[in-house]
Amino acid sequence: MLHDNTQALARYNSLFNNQHYQAIAAQLAIGLRTERDSMRVSDICNMITDTALSLCQHSHYADAWIKLATICGQNAVSIVAIDMIYNYLLIYQQSADTRADDFQMTAKCLLKAYESADTLRAAVSCANAVHGWRGRMAYDLLSAADYLTQTAVQLLSDGNQSYIREKLQHGIRRITGALHEGLRHSKRPNMFNFSDTHFPSEQDRV
Repeated sequence: MLHDNTQALARYNSLFNNQHYQAIAAQLAIGLRTERDSMRVSDICNMITDTALSLCQHSHYADAWIKLATICGQNAVSIVAIDMIYNYLLIYQQSADTRADDFQMTAKCLLKAYESADTLRAAVSCANAVHGWRGRMAYDLLSAADYLTQTAVQLLSDGNQSYIREKLQHGIRRITGALHEGLRHSKRPNMFNFSDTHFPSEQDRV
């Protein structure tokens, strides 16, 4: 393994493009509205290096791309910067490896999910003030969307699975509550009858 990691480091050094790397750092500083030498920029740049090493098959950084995507999403790193990082990582990505591609799409997904959070919660608050069963149903559905978005964020960030389950369960309960409103008050209750829906269990792992 030590020999493999030595080879990985040698490959990284042979492919390293300082001009590209510095351009990314400069773009990050602009997007984050901070200094080039700030801790925020340095942390992301260090994770870029870790991810590049992982793409060179260094065993110490296998999941680096997930951490990089997560920190990009949490810090609202721009699409422009994400694409620059992606193109840089392609220098190191080898045939049949998809981690650079997965980084790019995960980072963008997290960015958009975080961007939508405040808007979605504002919609939840507004729906809560609408009188009648339609308002209550809309509130439950929008709340479910919020919980399910949080679930997706945690899933893509490789979060704690107990926490993921908790958020998912809250979302399902909100959907169930919404269906109850439709069944009880709609003139066409059959449109909200999903009693034949099957949820998978451990027995479905085939």
